[in-house]
Amino acid sequence: MLVFIDESGHPHPNDPATHPAVLAVCIREADMRGIARQIYAMKREVAGRPDMELKAVKLITRTTFRRNAEHWALTDAFFNQAATLPITVFAISMERPTEALPETQRYLPNQFRYLLQRVNALCERDADMATIPFDGVDMKAMAPRFESYLHRSLEGQGLIRIADAPYFVDSKVTAGIQIADMLVGVVRLWAQHDLANAMPPGDDFLTSVGRYYRIVESLTVNFGTLPGMYRMPDRAHRVIADQFGGG
Repeated sequence: MLVFIDESGHPHPNDPATHPAVLAVCIREADMRGIARQIYAMKREVAGRPDMELKAVKLITRTTFRRNAEHWALTDAFFNQAATLPITVFAISMERPTEALPETQRYLPNQFRYLLQRVNALCERDADMATIPFDGVDMKAMAPRFESYLHRSLEGQGLIRIADAPYFVDSKVTAGIQIADMLVGVVRLWAQHDLANAMPPGDDFLTSVGRYYRIVESLTVNFGTLPGMYRMPDRAHRVIADQFGGG
């Protein structure tokens, strides 16, 4: 199984995203080529540019919604297609921390730990192994933390379905990364605008975001105490798990 992870926003008090999010798209290797071909064909048919990179920060915006009908048609077509893809999605949304978090190469931030726990549960269910292709630009700095977590921590060593051989890919030509980018962008907007509590009347943009979020939600699965879509509280940023058996 291939697991593509992306984030939207970053948990830092100065980041403009008030509710950053991370998301994993899990795809069986046997399905990967067919999914990539569907995404390629969709971009060619709707935008006339099969090599166009799908980026939520450019496509899922009010400006695009109001002024760029072609790009919004592409966004709509993407989510309609995503609803039919044989993929499983896990997402963690967060509150923006009020204080800067300590930067360390040793610990894996909790939001990524929570994703890996869910991925491991999925692979246990399907008797599969997960390999994580990292975005060679946006996620490269996170790879050593994943490696440290899987090799050195007691908890990570217990996730026996996560392969310890991550590799780097170019998001411009990798359908899995682009899918993750679009989906996590919607998860962030859903949380940022608190759409779970109320949908602003007459706001067609947020109505579309809500519809897209429900598509993302339909692609997840829960495992007991591990909900597929999880809202991480602010305090979890500061809880350093006993990842190495003694602090």
